[in-house]
Amino acid sequence: MKNDIEKFLYQFIDLPENIISLFEGILTYSEINALDFFIKSNEYPTEFFIIKTGLIRSYLETEDGKEITRNIFTPGQVASSLSAVIKNTPSELNYQALTKVTGYKADFLKFKELTLNHHELSLLYIKTLEDSYLKAENVILDISTHTSTERYLLLRKRVPNIDNLISQRHIASYLNITPVQLSRIKKKLLKNT
Repeated sequence: MKNDIEKFLYQFIDLPENIISLFEGILTYSEINALDFFIKSNEYPTEFFIIKTGLIRSYLETEDGKEITRNIFTPGQVASSLSAVIKNTPSELNYQALTKVTGYKADFLKFKELTLNHHELSLLYIKTLEDSYLKAENVILDISTHTSTERYLLLRKRVPNIDNLISQRHIASYLNITPVQLSRIKKKLLKNT
C-alpha cells in the first residue's frame, strides 16, 4: 500500500512520512468488480476511492432511462460524488466500475477531520479539489470546442487501450454520441490510416 499511496500523493504534494502514515491510516484496500457500483444515485455517499487499477465511470440516468456518462476515472484519480459528500446530500450520479477496479477507499469525514489538525493534509485537500476542478473544466472545454472525433482521439490518448477495456456504448455515452456514430468515427479513422 505504501508505494501506491506515496505515488498518488506525490502527484499533488510532497508530504512528510508521519503525515503519509496518518493518511494511510484512514484508507482500506478495496476491489470493485466490473459493472458493480461504488455509489448509486440517491444514496448519501460518505467515502472516496483512490483508483490503483481499472476504470470507474460516473453517469446520470434520465427519466426515460438513457445513461449519460459524465466522467471516466482512471488510475491515480479520486472517484466520489464530491458535491454530495461535501453537502451531505444524495448523489445525483451513479459511480460504476467499468472494469475490475482496485484501490483504496476512505471515509471523507475522517479525512476532513485530519485536515483540521494537519496543515499538510489541508494543502492536499486543496490540491485535489483544484485538480478536480481543472479536470471538470477541461471536460466542459473539450465538449464545447472539439468534434466528437477529436474527443474520441483525446480519450484514446488518455486511456490508450479504451476500446478493448470497456463497451462501445460506454465510450459513446462519454462522448455524448450514439454507438452508431462511434462506429462511423472508428471506420473513418481506420480508413484514413
